[in-house]
Amino acid sequence: MRQWGRGAILVTAALAMVACAGEVDDTTGSRLSQPPPGSPIVKPTPAGDITIVGQEVGHAILDLPEVANAAVPPLVQFTGVTSIINSPVPIDTQPYTDLLRDRLLLITRLKLRFYEKTLPPLVTSSSKKGKKKPAAAAPEQNTTNPDYQILAELRGRYDADLYKIQVEFVNVQTGDVLFNGLYSIRKEAQAESQPADTSGGGDTSYQQLPPPEAQPAPSPVANPAGVQ
Repeated sequence: MRQWGRGAILVTAALAMVACAGEVDDTTGSRLSQPPPGSPIVKPTPAGDITIVGQEVGHAILDLPEVANAAVPPLVQFTGVTSIINSPVPIDTQPYTDLLRDRLLLITRLKLRFYEKTLPPLVTSSSKKGKKKPAAAAPEQNTTNPDYQILAELRGRYDADLYKIQVEFVNVQTGDVLFNGLYSIRKEAQAESQPADTSGGGDTSYQQLPPPEAQPAPSPVANPAGVQ
């Protein structure tokens, strides 16, 4: 009985170790800022979808004083979504990049200028009728060097049901991380199984159907009335 009890304790301890190992957040090779070793495990916020992540991140960025109080919309560079997932097949991050970028552009379009889509120059004019005043000089806008960067990185186990994505909003000049969020998302369809198309053939998701087979000509309709 003692031997059986000792074996049960060893099995329970082994299972506990496996469970703890499964919770380890492997950040090996990450280019984003991470907590120091030995820190408590940071649990990701369940988002479900990459577009929800873009929505949450966009609103969080708009709430930053550096963005909310800016007289001129800052210039932002989005470097796309990268991956440090160890997978037999390279993870195609382009679907994640497209969905996250589109939602960020939609949410922050009035307060940020992106390389992908910049706002028109800011023009100020007098709103009073009957009095013409010389137009005020528009504030100088930075059009070449980004003020901030948005970094996004996928990680986790390639065979897991959910991935983790970390998103940062970084001041390029100082390197300060103004926003840092970690989310869990589901995999995007075909993002892991098909490598990127480098043949120049374009999108093959819509294939042209083969032409219908030739049908025999219809037989002449009989004249039941015998009309000549």
